Amino acid sequence: MSLEEKLRKASLGRREKASETDWDRRRSVWTEQVGILYRNVEKWLKRYVEKNYISIHFYDVTLREEHIGKYSMDVLELDLGEHSVLFRPVGTNIIGAYGRVDWYMAGRPDDKRMLILRENDETRGFEWELWNRQRRRSFTSDALEYTLEEWLAYY
Repeated sequence: MSLEEKLRKASLGRREKASETDWDRRRSVWTEQVGILYRNVEKWLKRYVEKNYISIHFYDVTLREEHIGKYSMDVLELDLGEHSVLFRPVGTNIIGAYGRVDWYMAGRPDDKRMLILRENDETRGFEWELWNRQRRRSFTSDALEYTLEEWLAYY
């Protein structure tokens, strides 16, 4: 099979899969799961917010994705005084995942962590994984605090 035939076959498969996907539902689940992520972050950091060590803010960004179009999402910003940390949605059209949120210190996107939304085949639910270079693990309150400590020590 020639390269052209392989590319044509791959292109047809991609178009068939795209036509089978309920894109409105996918966007709805995606935005719902990002909201759950943000509520968890707020809950995990509540004791620091209550002591005025951290303040939490949100602002809108516009995303544009193939098959979904243009839509609005919130960016979560943690104000740590001298530093800010951003949770910025990238999108739901991610190969091998249901979506991705980049997490980084403001002004330092090169040192980002990726939060990958994965569908759990066993439970049919969703879970967030923290991806950092070659390592990945569940995104938990401990992982959040560890990364914030690491960044504050470094920057």
